[in-house]
This record gives sequence, structure tokens and C-alpha cells, in this order.
Amino acid sequence: MKKVLFLGSSNTFGVGLHTFRDYYMFEENAKTLVWPYVQTEEDNKFIDSVRWTHIVSNYLNKEELNISAAGGSPAESLHRLQNMDVTNVDYIFFEFSGIYNYFDRYFHNDEYPKTPHEIESFLTNGKNDNPELRDRILKWLIDYDANEFIDEVLKVLKEKLLELSDKKIIILFWHDNNINFAHPKYNWMTKYMVKFPTNEDKFNYIVHKWISENKWTVSDEHPYSDFFTNDIHAGLIGNKMVADKIISYINEKETTNSW
Repeated sequence: MKKVLFLGSSNTFGVGLHTFRDYYMFEENAKTLVWPYVQTEEDNKFIDSVRWTHIVSNYLNKEELNISAAGGSPAESLHRLQNMDVTNVDYIFFEFSGIYNYFDRYFHNDEYPKTPHEIESFLTNGKNDNPELRDRILKWLIDYDANEFIDEVLKVLKEKLLELSDKKIIILFWHDNNINFAHPKYNWMTKYMVKFPTNEDKFNYIVHKWISENKWTVSDEHPYSDFFTNDIHAGLIGNKMVADKIISYINEKETTNSW
């Protein structure tokens, strides 16, 4: 069976969806939900069955290949894409999340801390473990130039996507990273992007703006969200609506033969 490749992080994984399991629909159980989440095997099975990536894969009648271990970094996902055999892949989805806040192209080991919380915890744990890595992180924090980094990532991504011209590619920007998609430097991406129209912007490409406006986040949807962290990831309805929007986009592309 042909595959659909989903590269990304928490939005691709479906973080927060386990909170909609029947078990957490009781107040006393909802109160046990703490951030960062620690999911059980049953939690993960539930996430796998309801996230947007599963819905889209089922619709396309293809195997879901969900690689959502990037910790928010598009550079990490790009590194994985560059080192993968995608011969049996028909569709590639690429998530952009908090592009200014995460590790860059030098950190590709799953043992490294990736998210801001993990980085802060590692640097302030009071231990002297792995001093070489600690020095590398501190140097990275000092030298990091967000604009230079995003331009480098997008340049390499563009080159890679041109190599994969036989694949059907979709880029999803989940959060606003102050990128002007009308600018000639970035406009090429819109060929691969789904619109998520909001009341303020019918040409909006930022998934979270659309989800937030419609109150489809985990915290918006969950009846006991007051008892756990404010979770802005897409909720159960949110994931279904994202999948529906993507499926409509795919059908339009197929109908007009405009991939």
C-alpha cells in the first residue's frame, strides 16, 4: 500500500486529543491531566484513531506514516526528509510550528532537548551532566539569528521539494511566524499551502488562527478544561475540521490537475 508521510511535531502527533477519551470525561479523572502530558498506551491508541492525519490517510486509502518527533523544529523534519526513502510515498505533509524557538540543523539526535521547556530544564537542572552539550546549547542561544535560520531552512526545503516533484506536497503553517507570504522570497510556498479563511483574512494560511477563531482548541472543546493546562492544540472537532479542509483542498487539486 502506498503511504502518506506526515512530518511535524505536536500538531501532527495530535497532542491533547487523549483528553477526549471517555476516561477523562469524568471530573476526577480530568483533574489528573498535567502538562507536559504523559500518555498511556490507551491514550496513544485513541490519539492515533482520531487525529487529522488518520482521517486524511483513511480518506486517501493509504497507509499513515506519522513522524511527529521534531519538537517543533522544521529543520528537524527537513533533516528527516532528506534522509528518508520516500519511494513508496504519494503525499508529503510538512508542518511548520514555532520556527523561532527551537533547535537548528545541528541537533538531530532524539536524546537532545528540543522544546524551550526541555532546553530550560536541561540548563537549570543544577547538574554538570553532558557539559559538551551544555556548551553547544549556550553557544547556539548566543549565535542564533531567527531570520537567517528561517531563510536557510526554506531555501533547503525548496530545493528538496523540487527534487520531489513526483510527490503531492502540502505545507501547513500552524502558527504565525511573521512571514509575509506575498513577498517574492516566500511566495513559492503558497503553491503547497491550504487556506484557512478567518473573518479578518480570507487568505489566511495559519491553521491556529482558524482553529482559535472557531473555538476548536482542546481547551475550547473539553468540558473540564478548567482543571488542566490551557491547551491550544486542535481538539476533537478541530482535528476533524482540519482534515475536512485538507480533503477539500486535495479534491480541488485533483479535479483541476494543479499539483
